[in-house]
Amino acid sequence: MERESMEFDVLIVGGGPAGLAAAIRLKQLATAKGQELSVCLIEKAAEIGAHIL
Repeated sequence: MERESMEFDVLIVGGGPAGLAAAIRLKQLATAKGQELSVCLIEKAAEIGAHIL
């Protein structure tokens, strides 16, 4: 059985407020330093932020 493989610099688990903020801030910091950074955010719900009250 073959599985698809994807590589990222950072994996964030959870698309709630903290996960979203972490992903945004990491990308901002990388951009400010002129660096390329790949960020993957995974969420158990059908949509990012679906469990935010």
